[in-house]
Amino acid sequence: MPEKRKILIIDDDKDYGEAIKMVLEKNGYAVRHALNIDDGRKAIEKEKPALIVLDVMMDKHTDGFDLCYDLKHDDACRNIPVLMVTAVTDKTGFKFSPETDGEYLQADDYISKPVSSSELLERVKKLLN
Repeated sequence: MPEKRKILIIDDDKDYGEAIKMVLEKNGYAVRHALNIDDGRKAIEKEKPALIVLDVMMDKHTDGFDLCYDLKHDDACRNIPVLMVTAVTDKTGFKFSPETDGEYLQADDYISKPVSSSELLERVKKLLN
């Protein structure tokens, strides 16, 4: 049996992160959920996930942007796809897109919360292929 692809969720909303985790696990992925940036960094180093699902606003409003930028400029992590799943647009009014904000938003894909299970799975599969 092939090894399950590892996905790391970094989101300070415990309930939302756990809901995403359940959806992904039901679809055959091995999933870990970190509740903050520090725990997320440790999990990345330890587990080398195949994909990171990353929130933007956690302790600081820029935590997700900052972590994603750091990952994409780190030789050991730059090839790990990052899917940003966030409510930053609803909370701030600012619209972000990898196409228009590529310098700062270096995620491989971006979805606004809330996201449907089918949309999440479609984006995850696309990034892992």
